[in-house]
Amino acid sequence: MKLLILILICAITTAYKISNLKVPLYADPRRAAELSCHFQMDDEKLHSVKWYREMNEIFRYTPGQEPDIRLFNISGIVVQGGECQVDSCMVRVMPHPVATRAGYTCEVSTEGPKFEIVRETKQMTVVAMPDKDPIIVGAPETVKPGEQILLNCTSALSLPPAEINWYVDGELQKPEPWQRTELGPPRDGGLRASWRVLRYTMPTTASGSLRIRCESILVVEPPVERETTSIITVFSHTENSKFVSTKGISEGHSKSGTRVTIWTLIIILMCLSL
Repeated sequence: MKLLILILICAITTAYKISNLKVPLYADPRRAAELSCHFQMDDEKLHSVKWYREMNEIFRYTPGQEPDIRLFNISGIVVQGGECQVDSCMVRVMPHPVATRAGYTCEVSTEGPKFEIVRETKQMTVVAMPDKDPIIVGAPETVKPGEQILLNCTSALSLPPAEINWYVDGELQKPEPWQRTELGPPRDGGLRASWRVLRYTMPTTASGSLRIRCESILVVEPPVERETTSIITVFSHTENSKFVSTKGISEGHSKSGTRVTIWTLIIILMCLSL
């Protein structure tokens, strides 16, 4: 008897369901986002399909009414339209150009006498990702111990604007008061570029190479990160002196070789004159 009741409960709860809910993880404020809800009704008759942004209804499909589709624009979002089939409903929304995260819910209900409802929700974040890695400007190929360098890292247009961090050999560089992330003017869709400078003094004992990394982060959920790296060669005083000594030796050999060549020519000319 208990087994029969369990089977009946399972049959009721699985008589209809949302089989696939597609909500983009990220939505670009410059273009419409497409959300779709696929469902299975089996023997149940569809009463309505509704879409919600958080607690606000933005779309309703009721096949028994005329018109069967209604759109509801709310603050911060424009519903451009939607289409429904016997087993799915799609809606297009134009996100507001503000970096926000919101839940979008598809609700499917059956006709009476049961009027049962099933819902599913997924989150979507309004964000425009940078189309390329950040750019480091001012990095020299070589430096000397104790020398100071001034670099700039610029992140491409994005929403929200990227926060920028500097790393030297994997160590995060704490910004000075005047080295905070700066923002450019807003562009289409509210996108903005950002940049930050780094002033760094080479340790007097530095040698070999220095790995400088710029990281741009979009503080959204989940976060978006891009980065670029520059490698700078550090010449120590010892290496510089070796370079100078080697150069001097080479020049000495060159001068000596020139003298030998001149004396050889003189001897040849004397022999020819005899």
